[in-house]
Amino acid sequence: MDNHFSGSTIVSPLLAMTRSVDEQLKQARGATPAFLPLPEKRELLTTLVSLGNQIDGLLVEALGVCGDVADAEGFKTAGTWLATQTHSERSVLGGLQRLADDVTARYPLVLEGMRTGNVSVRQAEAITRSLDALGTDVSRDIKVEAEARMVAFAAEFDAHELKKLGAAILETIDPDTFEDNERQRLEDELRKAHEATRLTLRQRGDGTTRISGVIPDALAARLRTCLSAFSSPRHDTATANKAANPTGTTDNRDGADSASGDVPDNAGGNGSPAADDSPYLDPVTGKRLPHDRVLGEALCAFIEAADPTRMPIQGGAATTIIVTMDLDKLRAGVGVATAGGERIPAGEVRRLACQAGIVPAVLGGKSEILDLGRTSRLFSPAQRKALRVRYRTCIVEGCDVPGEQCEAHHHRPWSKGGPTNLEDGALACPRHHHLLHDDTYEVTFTPQGEVRLHRRC
Repeated sequence: MDNHFSGSTIVSPLLAMTRSVDEQLKQARGATPAFLPLPEKRELLTTLVSLGNQIDGLLVEALGVCGDVADAEGFKTAGTWLATQTHSERSVLGGLQRLADDVTARYPLVLEGMRTGNVSVRQAEAITRSLDALGTDVSRDIKVEAEARMVAFAAEFDAHELKKLGAAILETIDPDTFEDNERQRLEDELRKAHEATRLTLRQRGDGTTRISGVIPDALAARLRTCLSAFSSPRHDTATANKAANPTGTTDNRDGADSASGDVPDNAGGNGSPAADDSPYLDPVTGKRLPHDRVLGEALCAFIEAADPTRMPIQGGAATTIIVTMDLDKLRAGVGVATAGGERIPAGEVRRLACQAGIVPAVLGGKSEILDLGRTSRLFSPAQRKALRVRYRTCIVEGCDVPGEQCEAHHHRPWSKGGPTNLEDGALACPRHHHLLHDDTYEVTFTPQGEVRLHRRC
């Protein structure tokens, strides 16, 4: 008989069971598992999890079929009604309601797994989302097979692992359909990525510009590879030093002195890793650089290394930046210049003058143009090859950035009449090329022909 009599009231076996369980739990409140034997503790723990899964499964099924309860009192769903009655979190019961709608209408095997205690709520959510992701082109038979396999997997894998398995379930069951679906998914993803692509450049008013944007993953991967080419030599330097000093002790070129309490620049700012923990070593200062600082410098070097001859034509010539300043100030290395509408110091002009795509417009006393650059000031491809033979790495002492990633540098600045020949040329990595033209550093040559930098007092 399906119903029990309680006086004149007929009680369903389902409600009788819940009342019985509730009563037994009340009676067991005074008991503690602390003094149970070890085998009984194990059984208690595993049984409670299974019991909790079964109760959750019953609750989910009830939410899926008790819409009339909500209708009777003007609520949208049984979940919202229950949240009000029990003062439970609406978000939690809302999630259970969505799961209930899915499993009661489309995924009976998942519901069965929950009712038997073999599938938890989180596992059920992972399974249903994976099955939903199969799309509408997948046949009903394939979906049923996928559902059965995923429910079986729940006995061995948690919700996180089930998500990974769900992403590959179609490939296992129906490889042909998977390939078509995957192609369509990737095409849709790429289209949305291009639609979402944005880039903003906002000047901060302190000589820096904040760059933010969104680009497709594939292009981000290419950009990351390009930046790695500029940053990895610094990583290699630090790695080599770490290998040579496995004890982790530091000297005066290896960052902060623990005794003095000095903290390296940019250590741990804005959520970035502390400089002390970074594998990147600045060969000039001996300090370690945070990863985001290295990537920022790599981006600057990447932009400066761009070949202007391969850029879109603007005004009949390849994209060019014209640097303008007075001749006397350029020779003296003082004052400021204008480049691309921005003001920069004279030392930076001397460095830029070594690079292709930078045309110096030198002005006389009455601002007449005396010189608009000469192609002879730029090192030719043949000269660069010769410099790479002479300089295997950056010319600065202690820097091992490979020559192919360096920039051509004039020992005697072009702005001061320096010739563009092999005797006057050298190779310097982007960072040290900046410092070689920085008046705050004194440049001397070692007996080995390398350049040594010292910050002026």
